[in-house]
Amino acid sequence: MENVFLNEKITEVEKKIISSLKIPSLILMENAGLNSASYIFRNYKKETAGEVVILAGKGNNAGDGFVIARNLISKNVRVKILMLFGEWELKGDALVNFTVLKNLKSSYLRIIQCGNLNLLKRNIHPENKLIIDSVFGIGFKGIPDREIASVIKFINKLKNRTVIAIDIPSCLNSYCQGHDSVKADVTLSMGVKKFHSMFYEGKNSSGKTEVINIGIPSVEFSKYNRNKIYETSVNDVREFLPLRKSDSNKYSNGKVFILSGSEGLTGAAYLCSSAAAKSGAGAVITGIPESLNDIMEVKLTEVMTLPLPETEFRSFSLQSYSRIEEKLKWADSVLIGPGLSKNEETAELVRKIVKENNLNYVIDADGISAFWNHTDLLKNRNIILTPHIGEFANLTGKSVSGIRNNFYTEAKEFAKKYKVVVLLKNAPSVITDGNYFYINPAGRENLATAGTGDVLSGIIAALLSQTGNVIMSAVSGAFIHGMCGDIIYGKSGDSSTLASDLLNEIPEVKNFIRQA
Repeated sequence: MENVFLNEKITEVEKKIISSLKIPSLILMENAGLNSASYIFRNYKKETAGEVVILAGKGNNAGDGFVIARNLISKNVRVKILMLFGEWELKGDALVNFTVLKNLKSSYLRIIQCGNLNLLKRNIHPENKLIIDSVFGIGFKGIPDREIASVIKFINKLKNRTVIAIDIPSCLNSYCQGHDSVKADVTLSMGVKKFHSMFYEGKNSSGKTEVINIGIPSVEFSKYNRNKIYETSVNDVREFLPLRKSDSNKYSNGKVFILSGSEGLTGAAYLCSSAAAKSGAGAVITGIPESLNDIMEVKLTEVMTLPLPETEFRSFSLQSYSRIEEKLKWADSVLIGPGLSKNEETAELVRKIVKENNLNYVIDADGISAFWNHTDLLKNRNIILTPHIGEFANLTGKSVSGIRNNFYTEAKEFAKKYKVVVLLKNAPSVITDGNYFYINPAGRENLATAGTGDVLSGIIAALLSQTGNVIMSAVSGAFIHGMCGDIIYGKSGDSSTLASDLLNEIPEVKNFIRQA
C-alpha cells in the first residue's frame, strides 16, 4: 500500500518528520529539486534541448524550482526563471537556494522579473517547449487573485507545450474547487501522493502523477498516516490472490450463488456470472426468473442456472425464497443485485434474504436500492456494497453533489456505522471499511459504459468465496477489474470498450499480477 495524505495534513506531517529525524528542511528541498531535475532530464530530453521556463513564486515551491534550475544547468540545460513576485519577498530555504543560484553567474541561466501578465507573455516564446510550474505548492489557500488567475489562464491556453507541476498544480487546493488551477501534463509529487490531486478537477489538473523521493523513507510517512489512506499496489493484490491446492476440487475453490436478472436485464446476469467463473470460483450457480432461464442456459455454458418463481413483471418473487435458502446454505459468497429490477416484491425478497441469513454478501445495483430506508438491515453483516455515487446518495439520503464533494467522509462514516465495506465507484474508485480507506489506481474512462459494474461485482464475489475477506476482496477485485480496462484501453481507446471485453482479460491480469 502506498501512503496518500490529505492536502491539509501533509505540511504538519512533514514538520513532525523533520523534527523526529532531525533532518534540515534545506536537505529535503535539495533532494526534491535534485530528483525532480533528474526525472525531467531523463524523460524530457527533447524538450530540455531548448530553453526551459520555470515559473517561480515566493515560497518553498519556488525553492524547489530554484534547485531544479541549478541541477538542470549542471546538465548544460538552458533555464529561464520567470519571477512572479519580487526577489525581496523570498525567505527561508527558498531565499537560500535563490542566492546560490544567482551566485552561479551561469551563462545557462536567465532570471527575469515578470510581475504582470504582459511581461510574462513577452518572455514565453514558441521555442520554450517545457514549462515548470513552481509558483504555489501545498500551502496555497483560498482563490487566486486577478493577476495570478490571468497568468494561469494564459498558461493553460498555450499549445504544444509540456507543463510539469512541482508537488501540485498551482492554485489547486480541492478536487471540487470552483476556480482554475494550472493544467499540468505531469505532476511531480514530493514524497507522497496528495489526495486532492487524485480526483475530479484535481486529477484533470495534475495529469500523470509521479512521486519524487525527497529522502524520507515511506515507513516514516506511514507512522503519521492517521487517516489510513492508501493507494493499492500490485504487490498488495499479489499477496492476497488465493492459490489453488493441488488436491482441491470445484467445491473447495469457492462456491458463488448469484441472484441476478429480470426482463430486459439478462445481460447483467451473464456478465457477473461469467466474471465470477473467470475469476477463480470453482462453482457458480445463478438464480434467474424462471421465464428467462432458457435464455441464460444458452448464454451460460459453465455456470449452472436455477429457475425461480417470478412476479408478473418477470422479476424474483417472494415465493422463490425457500429454493434460494437451500443455495444460501451451499454458497461461500452470495452476489445480489445486477439486473434485479426495482420491483418492490423483489426488493422485499432481498431484504428477507439478508435479514435471515448472515453470509458473505456482495450487494450491487438494484440490490442496493432494496435497502433505501432499510439500512439498519445491513448492520453487522459481512457485506460489500458496490454503489456508484447516485446509488450511494439514494442509500444515505444525501444529495449527489453532497456525496461527490465529501465522498471520503461520507463513505468512511457509513462503512463504520454499519460495519460494512463500501466500494464507491468513482474516478478513481475507493474502498473503505470505516477504518482504512483505499484508492484504486487501475481503470480509466473507457470503463464508463453499461455492464462493467456487473463484471466488477462478479470478480469480487469470486474472491470473497475463496477467502472470506471482505475488505481485500473488494480492494483486489477493483484492481483486477481496472487493470482489465487498462489493457483494453491500450487496444481500443477511451470509448470502444464493451463490458464483455473485460471477461477474457481477467485470466491474463491475474497471471500478470502473480508474476509481478
